[in-house]
Amino acid sequence: MTIQEELAQKQTELRSKIVEARKAVADKSDNADSLMTEVRDYESDIKKLKELVDAMPDTLDEEDKGDGKDAGKPDDSQPTPPEPADDKQRSHEEKKEARSMPQPVGKTQKKEYRDLLNEFLHSKGEKREGIKSTDVGAVIPKEIIYNPEAAIATVTDLSSLVTKTAVTTSKGTYPILKRASAKLPTVAELAKNPELGKPEFTNVEWSVDTYRGYIPVSQESIADAQVDLVALVSNWINQVKVNTSNEKIAAVLAKFTAKSVKSATLVDDLKTIKNTAFDPAYNLSWVVTASAYNALDLLKDTTGRPLLQEEIGSATGTTLFGKPLTVVEDTAFGGISGVKQLFIGDLERASLFANREEAAVRWVDNDVYGQLLQGVLRFGVSSADSAAGVFVTIS
Repeated sequence: MTIQEELAQKQTELRSKIVEARKAVADKSDNADSLMTEVRDYESDIKKLKELVDAMPDTLDEEDKGDGKDAGKPDDSQPTPPEPADDKQRSHEEKKEARSMPQPVGKTQKKEYRDLLNEFLHSKGEKREGIKSTDVGAVIPKEIIYNPEAAIATVTDLSSLVTKTAVTTSKGTYPILKRASAKLPTVAELAKNPELGKPEFTNVEWSVDTYRGYIPVSQESIADAQVDLVALVSNWINQVKVNTSNEKIAAVLAKFTAKSVKSATLVDDLKTIKNTAFDPAYNLSWVVTASAYNALDLLKDTTGRPLLQEEIGSATGTTLFGKPLTVVEDTAFGGISGVKQLFIGDLERASLFANREEAAVRWVDNDVYGQLLQGVLRFGVSSADSAAGVFVTIS
């Protein structure tokens, strides 16, 4: 089958597939999405075949019509081109000949991932070569764009502080080994080894939820303006991702053992919780609301030094009683503005972040002159070790 015949066959199959897909969409059938995917694949194949046909030399058909008897023989009727006079002329002729020859299709220069993703966005998903695809979409790279013209807002990503594990299913369990309580007994020389018992595990159940939304992008900005859509979408997706994951993680932290302390005895009460409520093996840290941070920042010890200390080795740069401290907004734990709440515990042991899909984007058709760029996140957050944290409210 020639390329022209294959192209004609693909075009016939495409028309049939479009009719089938339209009927499925009208009937709201379950296979409507898969049929639309097949239509896009047919369109992509037809486009590549047309490029192959356009790249074929114009004399190909005439050569195929010949009987092949004189193939490979020189044509005496054509004048023999003169030899180049020198190396400089010869080099010029070679470059000229290389430019005039048809270039092979499919061999392009290596492109950066950002360029490939921009092609995907500008082509509304038609070009996907060279990038990862997720349900006919593209995965947004982990990149935060700092734009001087954007609004200044600092948000802590709590998902970087908890245990994050990649999962491949929507539900499952995650085993956590409990602290060993057994001890080695004294055994006489050459005596049989006693049984120590089996290690105990706590199975943490997790379930993945899907979070999605869209931003409208006008067709004018896609077609006319030199807009870096990757920067736009990456920034938006990362902001939404941090906001969404922070809300779910904070909701889990707020369900740990609750304690209430008074402002008058705040220092002593927090020290008591830190020193007596946890096994010394836990790696403790603080997550406090902005109002609670302000209350702590105003406190001083007996020598007049502030209780909050700056420490270069700390990830957040601030410590309280020698433990790292992270600040979140007042409403992070579900409270109102001005509420003084904080969590103290081992964040890696306290919460499990089951990550199913980082951030995928895809074009969604809209009835206006534009496109809706949809962002999708899939993850689940579960409480892991119930003894790894305490939630404190300052009254």
